[in-house]
Amino acid sequence: MHTARELDQALFSVRIGGQAATRDDLFPDWQADDRLGVVIAEPFGAVGATHLVQLAITAFYDARPRRRLGTPDGVEAEQPTAVYPDFYLFHVGGKHGDHTMLDIWPARKEVFLPAHPRLVLDAINDRGITRLAVPDGPSVPVKHEFKEPAFARDRIREAFVYSPSGRVEGPEIELTGLDPATEANARVILDPDLRARLGEEVEAERGIDPDPELRARSWPAVTAARLTEASAGLGLANSRRAALRREGDVRETYRRTSVDAALGMLSPASRRPGSRCCR
Repeated sequence: MHTARELDQALFSVRIGGQAATRDDLFPDWQADDRLGVVIAEPFGAVGATHLVQLAITAFYDARPRRRLGTPDGVEAEQPTAVYPDFYLFHVGGKHGDHTMLDIWPARKEVFLPAHPRLVLDAINDRGITRLAVPDGPSVPVKHEFKEPAFARDRIREAFVYSPSGRVEGPEIELTGLDPATEANARVILDPDLRARLGEEVEAERGIDPDPELRARSWPAVTAARLTEASAGLGLANSRRAALRREGDVRETYRRTSVDAALGMLSPASRRPGSRCCR
């Protein structure tokens, strides 16, 4: 829940259509029950959507401030009410790296799925996603199960296209981090040694849970088990992020798209030339 303390919308610059804009322009009519879902189809690809996720995190907490601060003054509760953002990461076709530093937690919020767009849409609908981000690529018509697209159209308020490189073709939206704090989570995600050290520090601070099942579910244990996940893709992911950092303040670009177009971009399998898997 570190993002509740470390992130604020003032740490980001928003431009839409070349004009200065605000978080409210990016996420119009954000509601307390909004849920962001990010589809990821390659190792550490969602790092390219870091600023979108982090700005959405600030909206999640600002929509209901007690989520950030815990139980309000004057309200008695056995447990604080501070919560993690209700956001989800959908790994398509493999395990594409530990992104929990974006406060995609507990572990059930990183969902691992076969590379089949029907199954991806099932998972998105099951979790009530209202704002959806998909990786850049062609949109291919998919014959989904009866009424599943209708559920998505009825609920998803907007869809974004992002790139694992951080820059899409034909960008409409520019998000720039104005403070080193906006890059801290991306740095940890892309550095297994740093993740390992942080996990050890958290475990030392909290102590080891005597319940073996809860211990196995803890963030230090989950992080340790995932240190080598998608390691073959770390080099490319780090070089992409380094290219953005060399420019100074890290600027990511995005496009808005229709929900229908996004539903044709849920799986690499649906994008291969000549693929008939889902028509």
